[in-house]
Amino acid sequence: MRPAYRSDIDGLRAIAVLLVVAFHAFPTSIRGGFVGVDVFFVISGFLITSIICQAQCGDGFSYRTFYARRINRIFPALTLVLITCAMAGWFLLFPIDYRDLGKSIGFGAAFLSNLSLLHDAGYFETAAELNPLLHLWSLGVEEQFYLLWPPVLLLAWRWKHGPLIAALAVLIASFVANIALTPAHALAAFYLPVTRFWELMTGCLLAIATVAGPGRDLAAVTWLAPLRATFLRRQRILRSAGAWLGLLLLGVGAVLISSDRGFPGWWAVLPVLGAALLIAAGPAPWVSRVLLGNRAMVYVGLISYPLYLWHWPLLAAIRIVRFGEEPPPLMKAIAILLAVALAHLSYRVVERPFRFRPNRTKTATAFAALAVTGLIGAGIYAAGGFPSRFSPEVQAITGDLMGQSRVAYRGGTCFFETVTHFEKECDDDAPAGTPRIFLWGDSHAAHLYPGLRELQRHYPSFRISQYNTTACPPIFGFSSAKSPSCQANNEIARERLRALRPDTLIMVARQWRDYDWSGRDPNVDDAAIRATLDEVRAMGIRRIVVVGMFPSWRTPPRRILAQSYRALAAGLISRTEIPQRDGPPHLDTSAAAGNERLREFFTELGVEFISPTPTFCDGERCLLSVPGTDGQPVVFDGSHLTAAASIFFVRERAREILGK
Repeated sequence: MRPAYRSDIDGLRAIAVLLVVAFHAFPTSIRGGFVGVDVFFVISGFLITSIICQAQCGDGFSYRTFYARRINRIFPALTLVLITCAMAGWFLLFPIDYRDLGKSIGFGAAFLSNLSLLHDAGYFETAAELNPLLHLWSLGVEEQFYLLWPPVLLLAWRWKHGPLIAALAVLIASFVANIALTPAHALAAFYLPVTRFWELMTGCLLAIATVAGPGRDLAAVTWLAPLRATFLRRQRILRSAGAWLGLLLLGVGAVLISSDRGFPGWWAVLPVLGAALLIAAGPAPWVSRVLLGNRAMVYVGLISYPLYLWHWPLLAAIRIVRFGEEPPPLMKAIAILLAVALAHLSYRVVERPFRFRPNRTKTATAFAALAVTGLIGAGIYAAGGFPSRFSPEVQAITGDLMGQSRVAYRGGTCFFETVTHFEKECDDDAPAGTPRIFLWGDSHAAHLYPGLRELQRHYPSFRISQYNTTACPPIFGFSSAKSPSCQANNEIARERLRALRPDTLIMVARQWRDYDWSGRDPNVDDAAIRATLDEVRAMGIRRIVVVGMFPSWRTPPRRILAQSYRALAAGLISRTEIPQRDGPPHLDTSAAAGNERLREFFTELGVEFISPTPTFCDGERCLLSVPGTDGQPVVFDGSHLTAAASIFFVRERAREILGK
């Protein structure tokens, strides 16, 4: 037995998917559109729980039937999208990106994308807009819910108020976890199922309250009888008001919520409550009948699932072919129209035959097809993205430069990207009297370590100490939600500075004034920098060197170089036309001007200042590859030096660094 069809819920699906698509296409205009996913969660919780409750009130719930329906509903369209991405990636993606796509396909097919994305999240990860399967995280949350909730609900069914109590308990526990985790670990709160289940449970509670059957719905709760009687007398007005209020909450959420507000947290209550009110209002109010239940909205709702699957890979593809640059509005509009067309075809040709004319053979085929697709993704990952598709030059440029650099930076031991504290002293052993260089700062300090280590081979009379934490400038007392271990790690650096009193202290930050995410007055930052320098000098450290900002690329040089080599292989350009330098729009030119301001500031404070600009740039054009190498890019992402570039920079500026 299935719940009665409600066209208004398909209309609500339409609102959800249109919000998500609008946000993904125009993120600066529809800043809160991602709340559409939260609306989907409420709808899923309501419908799935309604199915279970009505089955229990009828012939009894069957796990086999339930999961067969989930497979027929979800697997076919997902398989089609994953296979299409695998095929398109062969032609569009370089090896390291194709390898990562294979991993995304494997975890997407296993409905573990949310956990995979959380595990891999880091300071150096690929920009979200270039990950074709980023959006599958929400499917992971839903499928994990589908596995865990039915047995809990059926177990609770044994008691009179069991379903209500179970739903409330899960909702409250999940919501508390969400509120507790969001401020300090927003990424975990965003992806983890335990902090998202309360949104699904809101829909579940709504279903239990209305369709759980005699003795288990709200009608069985005696102390609610007066409220129920009042509602029945005025239900027309109350349902209409609830529908309008729900619509208003969705609109307010889409306008006020943004990715920098700490989400989900308390903000998620707006779209969740809005969706719940619209569902609770039922199909009768004008909002439900006319706004949500009209044919256009119902049509979009019917294709909402394949539209959700198709739209993001298409938007990611046009960003990839444009080297990560934001496409013009017309191009994005065309991509959305193509997504609608593909969604329509997927719904008619793929989804409907499996979903509405099911049998065991189709279910087994859908399951096997998705499993094989997942194995294909795992094969792509194991093969490293099939680098043999490209020339040796392109392979060298597009290899795993990030992984190599992390090792060279001593990631995880003396440079931390996660909430970790230094567990050992990161100091070279040195005989008494041997000069020591102390490298202190964020990831832009860490990327100098390979160069210093190489320089040490030529000048073995100095030793290195390294204390680096991502998103953590060398300023005592600095704290940031983006780098929770920053303050503690800087305290450790302070103790080591006091104990070692190095001959040279090298301080590096990606930017000094109004550092990333600090949100403080620049004058406060300046005062903190002065106080830090005063304290360092009071320790007896006389030589302080500050390294300025490095060139920042909007388009990673490896992509520019790889495209040039592909053009060379196609005979479109000659080898002499492969660019050695590039500038705007691929390059952010603000670093050069920023370095001049920093030079003035630190010089006034009696600190030696090294600007990287002359080493890498000539006017508004900067090096793409490291001179004297086989085309190694200067950075592996937007601004972090490869090991080869680190060695090049330190070699070029050795005298200033060593003070000779």
